[in-house]
Amino acid sequence: MTKLDIIDAIIKCQQGDKNALAKVYDEYFGRMCVTAFGIVKNADAAYDIASNVILKLLEFRSDFSNVGNPIGYIIRMVQNEAYDHISKRRLEVNAAEVWECKCNDLPDMLWLEDILIVLTEKERELFELLIAWDMSLKEASINLGIAYSTAKLRYKNIKLKIKSVYKK
Repeated sequence: MTKLDIIDAIIKCQQGDKNALAKVYDEYFGRMCVTAFGIVKNADAAYDIASNVILKLLEFRSDFSNVGNPIGYIIRMVQNEAYDHISKRRLEVNAAEVWECKCNDLPDMLWLEDILIVLTEKERELFELLIAWDMSLKEASINLGIAYSTAKLRYKNIKLKIKSVYKK
């Protein structure tokens, strides 16, 4: 989806167009889960966080066309929701809960756990933008505020680390 497609879809969602909601969900829900998982390290929580962000996009009452970078805005929403989740979890008293998850929509996160364990925080941020959000290396470097050459070097290191994980 282009920037204008995203803005148009979210405006239509706010007006009650269920087809537009499906477009936003199909295009971004999995990406939101990956971003949230990178922060909370829990697949169920990542799913909940992504769901909350979708709902918040629908409740957005300002003119969404004023958002300069909709993808960056969505990424930041997911990150903020994930950090809020962590803050709230710190205040909770943990109790053993046994339940069976029958959700087929939850993306498989096992491969992601293997990869994120070996990446540094900065490499993880670049990995998310490149893989989950399908940005080019140049777009990701601009988004992260780093030089393109630095992004290239990090990406090279990411690829080496991923290869080492799967050679085992």
